[in-house]
Amino acid sequence: MKLHLTNLDELIQKIRNAHAKNYINESIAAYRTGAYRASLITTWIAVCVDIIEKIRELSLSGDLAAKKIENQLDKIQPNDAAAMLSFEREILNFACDELQLISTIEKSHLERLKDDRNVCAHPTFSDDGSQFSPPAELALSYIVQAANYLLVHSPVRGKIIVQRLYDLISEASFPENEEKAYSLLSSENNLGRVKDSVVRNLSIIILKRLFRDNTGLSPSLLNKLSASLSVIYRLYPVIYDEVVSTKLGTMLSEANDTMLKRIFLFLRLRNELWSKVGHAERVRIEGLINSMNHEEISKYQVTMLAEVNSDIRSNLIEKIDKLDSAKQEKIIAAYPADFLKDKSIEVFSKAQSFDSAEYRGNSLLLPISKNFIDSDLQRIFTGSMENTGLYGINQILNAGAIGEFYSRLYTETKSAPLNHKALWVGFWRKLNEKKISYSSLKEQMIEDHYIEPEESKEDDDDFPF
Repeated sequence: MKLHLTNLDELIQKIRNAHAKNYINESIAAYRTGAYRASLITTWIAVCVDIIEKIRELSLSGDLAAKKIENQLDKIQPNDAAAMLSFEREILNFACDELQLISTIEKSHLERLKDDRNVCAHPTFSDDGSQFSPPAELALSYIVQAANYLLVHSPVRGKIIVQRLYDLISEASFPENEEKAYSLLSSENNLGRVKDSVVRNLSIIILKRLFRDNTGLSPSLLNKLSASLSVIYRLYPVIYDEVVSTKLGTMLSEANDTMLKRIFLFLRLRNELWSKVGHAERVRIEGLINSMNHEEISKYQVTMLAEVNSDIRSNLIEKIDKLDSAKQEKIIAAYPADFLKDKSIEVFSKAQSFDSAEYRGNSLLLPISKNFIDSDLQRIFTGSMENTGLYGINQILNAGAIGEFYSRLYTETKSAPLNHKALWVGFWRKLNEKKISYSSLKEQMIEDHYIEPEESKEDDDDFPF
């Protein structure tokens, strides 16, 4: 019972309207003393008072439907019991159908409260004289339902608040950072205290914007939509899982190829949703990767996604293996990734010109060189030595600015391989055998005592007499 008392005390504090709060206080007091009929009756009064107050608030804000209902309410005279009862009978219809303050399911639950209130408030005239006595659990459930469905919420239409929140997410001022988005959306004015239907509909609208809206999708807006879904997941994980489980697959299956390509950008931010993508859609996604050219692979950040998604990685590697080295170079250079390390070294070793050797070294290898191990470095050295280019001339070692590449590679790999000194000294000796020397690399190796400086020799015959 202590848990119930604590929950009810917390619930009272969340109720917005002072008049409705007073009635719920009375209802809870009656419940705690075992007066369950009185509790149930007072809960219904709290619901009616709250709806009436929300009608007046919405009317003040300019809501036309609320103004119309308020006019009907104001025409009721204090001594016109029939008009009062008529308005009371329609009050849930006003709240649901006219103002969208409650959902259809919530309305059906509150209708049962109204029916039970009527039974509690009037004699049943049964043959044995017995009267309806609601159990404690029923009285408690009505208190909680009334509060959660209606009393704790602001007087905002469900459809209106969903649209307002979506418009907020689309604003330039909305943060792309997930933590900042959480600070904003979790406030009570936004997602902090809304109905499940609002959360569900907002989630669906976000997914529709991603996979059904032909309007362009900027990287900034994509980040904002992703951050918003992250907030929804943190605040309402059950609703979030329900929506993505039931809606994402359908949207992907109905999307054309142009819309479906957005899945790569989306999954890069929300890769945990890959498990929600069905087998049929995965087959289409694999086909998309196979049909995309190198520009599309870069544009839709497929390589970035492949870093965290093993299925996409396998599909991408299979695609890259089918391309010539020039196209492989373009894909890798757009986003050098560690899982493409072997392919990067292979492409570098096959350079067909001085320019391509320098470009591939600087653009494919250096960005990931801190992750190289001994075998990687050895393959680079071997590929450099064995390159023959198009005409049997080494296009790597003889490239004009390749020395600068080796110098930077030396620096980047200094803390990575286990046998840095032995590998670089071995490479230097092979360069000497080919009578090739790179001054910047030589200076570094001398400074690190990998090699000894060359001693200058005096020419004994060089005398002026």
